[in-house]
Parts: sequence; C-alpha cells; structure tokens
Amino acid sequence: MASATISAPLSTKVTDAEKRRFVETCDAIGTSPSNALRMFVSAFNRRGGFPFDPSNPNGYSSETLAAMDDATNGRVSGPYKTNKEMWAAVFDDSGE
Repeated sequence: MASATISAPLSTKVTDAEKRRFVETCDAIGTSPSNALRMFVSAFNRRGGFPFDPSNPNGYSSETLAAMDDATNGRVSGPYKTNKEMWAAVFDDSGE
C-alpha cells in the first residue's frame, strides 16, 4: 500500500486557552496535536462530514438528552420535591 506524502499545511486560529487544553488532552491520550488533527480530517473525509453529531458532541443517548431537556424546562417528577430532600435521602443511613 502506497502512503501519501503529507505536505499540505492546514492552519486555524483558536484561543490560547483552547490550544492549551487541546495540547494537554493530546498529551494525556498519547498523541500529538498534529496527529489528532490528521485523524479528525481523515474521519471527516471518510464520513463526508463531522464524525460526530455537533449538536450532541458528548454522545448522550436520546433518553439522557430528553431527561436533560425535561430538567432544564422544569418537567420533572419523582419522590422528592426539592434538591435538599433528595440529598437527605441519599445520605440517610436508615437503609430505606
């Protein structure tokens, strides 16, 4: 299999904080920023677009997204009327 010569530069601008976090994340997973960008471009091209849903970048399930929407919009139900009640039950040592 012939390998392509990597020679076309790709450049973009991000904030200092974004770059710092990107470099730290790349280091943490054992790759370089350049390699991470090459992997993204390759996946983007194979898929014909984003290799993830930009509206759901964390990959939450539809059930989780619905629950998050319910909570955000005040559509919640359950045995507790307040956050304080819920945490009291979480730390209740009575075994119930």
